[in-house]
Amino acid sequence: MVTALFSTLAMAEIDQGLLEKADALIKGGQADQAYQLLEPLELQGAGDLVFDYLLGTAALESNRPSKATFIYERILAVAPDYIGVRADMGRAYFALGDFGRAKVEFETVLSFQNLPQDLRGTVEQYVKAAEARTQNKRTVVNTYVELGFGRDSNIGSSNNSSTLNYPGNATATPPVAAGTYNPDLKADNYATLGLGGEVNHQLSDRWGAYLGGDYRGRAYQNYCDNTCNWTLDMRTGLSYSGGAWLVRAGVSGGTYNLNQVAYRDSVGLNVDWRLALANGSQLSLGASTMRAAYLSSSTVAQNTQTNSLSAGWLIPVADGSAIFSLSLSGGAEVATGGRADGNKDFLGPRLLFQKSFNEKLGGYVTVGVTSAKYAGTNDLYGIKREETTSDLALGLTWTLGKGVALRPQLAVVSNRSNAELYTYDKTDFSLNLRLDY
Repeated sequence: MVTALFSTLAMAEIDQGLLEKADALIKGGQADQAYQLLEPLELQGAGDLVFDYLLGTAALESNRPSKATFIYERILAVAPDYIGVRADMGRAYFALGDFGRAKVEFETVLSFQNLPQDLRGTVEQYVKAAEARTQNKRTVVNTYVELGFGRDSNIGSSNNSSTLNYPGNATATPPVAAGTYNPDLKADNYATLGLGGEVNHQLSDRWGAYLGGDYRGRAYQNYCDNTCNWTLDMRTGLSYSGGAWLVRAGVSGGTYNLNQVAYRDSVGLNVDWRLALANGSQLSLGASTMRAAYLSSSTVAQNTQTNSLSAGWLIPVADGSAIFSLSLSGGAEVATGGRADGNKDFLGPRLLFQKSFNEKLGGYVTVGVTSAKYAGTNDLYGIKREETTSDLALGLTWTLGKGVALRPQLAVVSNRSNAELYTYDKTDFSLNLRLDY
């Protein structure tokens, strides 16, 4: 809870229950109600750091940035190293159009050690935007290049059993009721290349437009036939800022190329909403629909339309040097091409913990589990397929210089299915060098 941040400094004159109510209103997206609750008590509560923090945040998130800067100055006068207030002060100056002072506050935040990587990245984007607005630029361009090398223990995501039973397909030729299975399980080294960027144009103080794209390619050393691939994805849309919250909605499309042959195209719609809360945490909601079209006659039955919803919560911990997030996503994959397994429903949570050890080195752990159920009967097994996919990733981010980072990562994936053919395990280790401009 926010009130715990300064509990030892809170003054007795301010009722604890009122502060907790204001905190709850802000967290619930009712910043204006919180401001109306606290503002009449400002003469009494000014100087109480808990009161001032809540009042300043309520002011900022209810579109009163000028009032917010006045209150934040009171806090910084006695707690100049409070990173969250520094960042919020920058946001307030930015909302006022005082981009020079906003840039100063954001750069002060970046001077602190042990900043979580997500917070550092967000503030760096604010700095770029403030610089552009100071120079009367309404367009900001961000680009990146990423080079990687790695080793994949199972490039085809194949089952590693020597024999498989297919109880639902005893008439197959040759018989597979108890036949020998050659899974073609292979490990190989690979190289990757990633290129991408996004252009953001400010249409007004609230409205913006964006256009972005990403290319990612992977080439295996020994088994490139039928495995080397690349993807090209594009996106465009509009954004609207409501102070503490931001909405982005747009369209996206992409193509997947396998072994130098166009394999699958996709197109979709998406909308995302994010709300910054008083204690530095963030809520997010998202919805999307994506249609995938396979381009050869042998795979057209795999055509799908995927409709999904997601929700997430992110909060800084460990005095702001770490971030914890929890998200949940689910939806339905409609088998528009007549896939034998039929439609698929899926649902699963994901956890992320990210920690900064110092200004140059950070680490992260992410784990996810997704359960899926198919509506149709699997041809080979005579059952309705069910499976659970679990993944774990461990990594480090080493900042070598401004915009340059080295990231080693270990990823493990395990898929368990009641149709044995689809059960597999794989481990992937990679080393990536990323340059952001």
